[in-house]
Order: sequence, then structure tokens, then C-alpha cells
Amino acid sequence: MSSNGIAIRVSNLSKCYEIYEAPHDRLKQFLMPRLRRAMGKPVKQYFRNFSALNDVSFEVKKGETVGIIGRNGAGKSTLLQIICGTLTPTNGAVEINGRVAALLELGAGFNGEFTGRENVYMNAGVLGLSVKEIDERFNDIISFADIGDFIDQPVKTYSSGMYVRLAFSVVVHVDADILIVDEALSVGDAFFQAKCMSRMKSIVESGATILFVSHDINTVKALCSRTLWLDYGNGKAFDETSIVASSYAQDWIKYANKLQLVDTHEEVVDSDIDSIKFSVTKNETLLRYSWRHGTGDAQYQSVQGFCNGEKVGLLPLNFGSTYQLICDVEIMRKCKNLVLGIHVKERNNQHLVGFNTGNIDNIYDQVWEVGEKFQVEFNFPLRLQSGAYSITALISTLTDTSQYSDVIFVDWLEDVCVFDVAPRNVFPLSDWVEFEHEIKFSLSKATG
Repeated sequence: MSSNGIAIRVSNLSKCYEIYEAPHDRLKQFLMPRLRRAMGKPVKQYFRNFSALNDVSFEVKKGETVGIIGRNGAGKSTLLQIICGTLTPTNGAVEINGRVAALLELGAGFNGEFTGRENVYMNAGVLGLSVKEIDERFNDIISFADIGDFIDQPVKTYSSGMYVRLAFSVVVHVDADILIVDEALSVGDAFFQAKCMSRMKSIVESGATILFVSHDINTVKALCSRTLWLDYGNGKAFDETSIVASSYAQDWIKYANKLQLVDTHEEVVDSDIDSIKFSVTKNETLLRYSWRHGTGDAQYQSVQGFCNGEKVGLLPLNFGSTYQLICDVEIMRKCKNLVLGIHVKERNNQHLVGFNTGNIDNIYDQVWEVGEKFQVEFNFPLRLQSGAYSITALISTLTDTSQYSDVIFVDWLEDVCVFDVAPRNVFPLSDWVEFEHEIKFSLSKATG
């Protein structure tokens, strides 16, 4: 296959490590097989194999931004190290077309004894810049890093945040064909992270190829057109980011609940009470099963959207109008401490705003019995930018209200309602999410 248009091609990549239970087992493995062969005895193995990557294949097009997600130990960092050439694969091959700049880990490529200035010249030189090119970009690099006078101090005196500021600044000013970033942005403060995101988006717009690893699924959705999902060294999915992110979220819910539930994804045309209902036109209702996860102690029986007293259809809704979401719930097993919530998401599947019933005593403090039913109505103004939106509905409970990790998902339904917000015929900058606010103005007199 031609390599035209391909920046990175990974073919049947595997990486296997030999794991020894004790240091002396490594010496045994070096000596004993030779001795046993000489003695005509069967060879014994003193290690166990660990597969960090197992037959992974994918391609990244030039100018494309691809995310890599997966839980800790999935093989993400191993994959990036092989792509960058700092690690040798056991099997398979990697083809790179273009100059690569990578930020694989905190302070990678920096010498702790050198100053920040010296490390900038050394690191940028390794990434392919000449001394003249570094001179021309040096002020921009230190301005972006914003570490002040520490630029002339040894980097071993830097905090982790200063390390990543300088390392990231060097990488993004190299103007490489391929930029690889591995979870580095989580170290900086909120201001620096926002600055990094803006810079990353400008790099995307410039046409560079980016391979981006992060545990923050929202950041991946914001940057990446396609995403690779690694799971225990295996490539579990490689598709459009919204599709992979949805599957990854469903898997995370199963993992969080420590419960494997059967998913159904069938369309039906009758009024089955277990279906999730939403309107596709003002006169036609489509009933379908949605991807459903949770313990099943309580379940949504219907979720319907209304605006101005009519079911939400294909026609766009006006900015500022009130969206009414009516949710019918049935208790399937005795339970308590229920919290119902909804998430409003934009077209890239990013969460924008959410509401929940956590402060409604009649729901949370109630001990619910099998067969009981109730209805919850959410009302909120559509102060959203024009575009397409969807709603995720969930029910959760707590085993211990002091620890978030003890949240148990009872029912989780993706994209149960969809709607569009119409453009506003106003000044364009007003066509965004709007909050209640106050504006004050005063005119100062000129002094002579």
C-alpha cells in the first residue's frame, strides 16, 4: 500500500517483556539453559512473559489528530515509545513519514544539571532545529513557558509544573510534521492547560499530525477526529472519537459497577414500556432501545423532551426557550439514596451542563420498593450556541456519601433526546452559552 497521505503506519506491533520473580532468576536464565542443553536435559524457563502490546495495527493520516485512550497499564506509553524509536518492538513494524517531536514524559530529554536555557538548545537541537533557528524562536519559547528567571537555573531545581512548561514549550515551537504528546498537560496549572489547549488547536489547524494520549476523555473529544482504544495491550477499537468515547464510557460504567450487563441496541415500533422514547418529528414518535448500563435497581421507562408544550422534533428550538424533560422511573429492586441526573452534550459528545435531584429529599431520602413509579421533570432555559445537542440520562446511588468512588450507576442511557438550537439574529459574539450577568459602565472625564 502506498504511503502517500500516511504519517504513521503501525503494523502488527507487539512488545513482550520477560518478568523475573527474583534477581538471581535472571542469572539462572542466562546460564542454566546452556548447561541443560549440554547435559541433554529439557530446558527450563525462569521467567514469565508479559505482553504490553499484542498485535496492534492502525494508520494515522497526514494532518490528522488521533487520540489514544485506555486505563493504566493498557500499553499507551509503550506504544508511543516504540513509535518514537526509544523502545524496540518484539514483533511488527512502524513507518514514520515526517519529522517527529515528542513529549513522552515529564522532563524527558532534559539534563538536570544543565540550566533551562542550555536544555532548550540541547533539546531543540535533538528535535532537528539549527542553532540559528533556536535563536530566532528562543524568546517565544521562554515567553510561552513563563518560568521567569529560572530559565538560567539548573532544571533539577524546577518544580514538576516548570518542567512540563519548558518541555512542552520547546516541543510546540519546533514545527515538526508529527507531534506526539503523552499525558503531559495534566501536570500544569489550569491557566497553562488552557494555553496549551489553544496552542494544540492552532497546531491542528496548521495541518500538523498529532498523536495525543490522555485520560481526560473530554480533551480527546475536543482535539481528535479519531481515537484508538487500548485495553490490556490489545487494540479494542479504532474509529471516530465520538463512537470510541461512547463505547469507552460504557465499558467504564461496567468496570465501575463491577458488573457485566447485557446491552441491547434494537429498534422497535410498538409501545414497549421498557423502551426509551423521544420525538423525531412533531407527529411521529420513534421508540427504541438505547445502550443501557447499570445495576438495574431502578430504570427510566420513558424520557421525553418538550418545548412550549409540544414534543421536541426536528425543527430547531429558539435560544432562551425553556426545555422540559419529563422522566418516568420504575423501581425494579428495593433501593435508596437515588439521584437522577441529566447531561446536555454538544455535537462532539462533550458535556456542557448537567442537573440532578441530589437536593430533593423526597427522592434521595426515600426507601423505594419494587414496583413503585415516579416522575421527575427537568426545566432549563436553552441559553446555548446554535447547533445540535443530545441528552444523557442517568440514575446513581451512593454507598458512602463521603467518597465519590462509592458512586454506583443504577441506570445510564446515552443520547435519549436530541435537539437543535436555532441561530440568533444578533451580534455573533452573543451566540454562545449565556449566563445571568450584570454589566456596568462609567465614563471617566479626560484630564487636561
